[in-house]
Amino acid sequence: MESVNQTLGSVRLRFASFFAGRGVLHAMLSGVVTVAALTLVAKAASFFKDAAVAHQFGTSDSLDAFLLSFSFLSFLAAVVGGGLPEAFLPAYSTLRHERGACRARRLALQAALWNVISLVVIAAIVFAAAPDIIEFTGRGFSPEKRAVSIEVLRSLLPYLLFFGLTFHFSTWLRAEKYFALAAAAPLVTPLVIIGFIVAAGSGASVTTLVRGTNAGVFLQLVVLVLALRRRMGARTRRCFTLWEPANKTVLGNALPYLLGGLIMNSAVIIDQAMAAWLEAGSVSILSYSDKLCGIVLALTATAASEAVFPYFADTVARREWRAVKRHLLQVTGAILLVALPLAIFLEVFAPQIVRILFERGSFNAADTAKVAHVMRFAAMQIPFYIAGVLASRVAVSMQATRFTLCASIGAMVCNAGFNWLLMRCMGVAGIALSTACVHLLSVVSLYIYLFRRIDRLAADEQGRAGA
Repeated sequence: MESVNQTLGSVRLRFASFFAGRGVLHAMLSGVVTVAALTLVAKAASFFKDAAVAHQFGTSDSLDAFLLSFSFLSFLAAVVGGGLPEAFLPAYSTLRHERGACRARRLALQAALWNVISLVVIAAIVFAAAPDIIEFTGRGFSPEKRAVSIEVLRSLLPYLLFFGLTFHFSTWLRAEKYFALAAAAPLVTPLVIIGFIVAAGSGASVTTLVRGTNAGVFLQLVVLVLALRRRMGARTRRCFTLWEPANKTVLGNALPYLLGGLIMNSAVIIDQAMAAWLEAGSVSILSYSDKLCGIVLALTATAASEAVFPYFADTVARREWRAVKRHLLQVTGAILLVALPLAIFLEVFAPQIVRILFERGSFNAADTAKVAHVMRFAAMQIPFYIAGVLASRVAVSMQATRFTLCASIGAMVCNAGFNWLLMRCMGVAGIALSTACVHLLSVVSLYIYLFRRIDRLAADEQGRAGA
């Protein structure tokens, strides 16, 4: 009886230990709920926009040209505009913890300036290399379709600059634990695009989409900048006149994150470029299926990633290694409890979902069947993607730049290889299945690495405390 009581006591102790620090966990999950709710509203607006686009364009060549160019520039914006914030937020948290809010804000403004310079240089390169870029990514396009794609790519370059900057300012807001506005700002862009399409009426064209996209993302950036300006007040002059030494840390880590992001985010470009080798409309079919899976990922993985990243960075800055591991497991488990039923729902009701959302106008029943078939394979990635994204936030907080870069290279090679093998027998559905396989391999390697490194750092910290 005594041994049973000891066993129960041990279990209770471990259970209590696992859920210790529930105040931080509660703050994390509250942030996740806030971001998810506002993301749901933004996604609803985005799907109204997608439905309007589907009604007007279906799976036409002009939409293929727009989506290929848009996806390529979104990829560049995420890599360049998102790479510096990846290096910035951990340094910001450490600087604020050790030196105070004023120094941290100085770092944030100077990092924004580096972001602007990087995006302008990339935009100039893209403008000059547009024919070669479309030649490579749109290999299966006709000459007329390539010409349209080149024009669209160059016309969307303002989107590259504005969208890239939204990553930095959104990250800064989240670092200050202001999640609501950062999550609500993306609502602006789809609403503006819908307005442009409605105003154009039956005369809506790909030019309408380009103008609406540029105007929408510019207004989104303005909202973020004004919010930060209001919170900072007039205390900005010294942020530009005095150099912040922590910039060396940000810029030193930025290149590996940029390369890692370039390689990891290339999955979308690789998938769409290889889809362009298949029958006409394959790029649009893959894009529609990804958008549907993106609902679940935006409400779970993206929301959780944005909300927990600042907390992980703070915990790492305080070197509380056991808490990092515990919070990672807790948040991942909580998010998966919500995400798995949603993924199963997508699998079971794929045709009905696609029909309700898109089947009207030029988007017919045949298109519904194709998109639903691909979506069932794309939905398999959801649990692996969620676990991987959350773990990657910990890796970035720990500034594991070398591992992140190596993992990204491995994922890119696997993605291209699995695409080539599976699309030969499954068509565009094989590309969707390839994505799920890559996320599975990535998350397994990431968790093994993190747990080993956290245990080693915790043991070192305990040894120094004992000494």
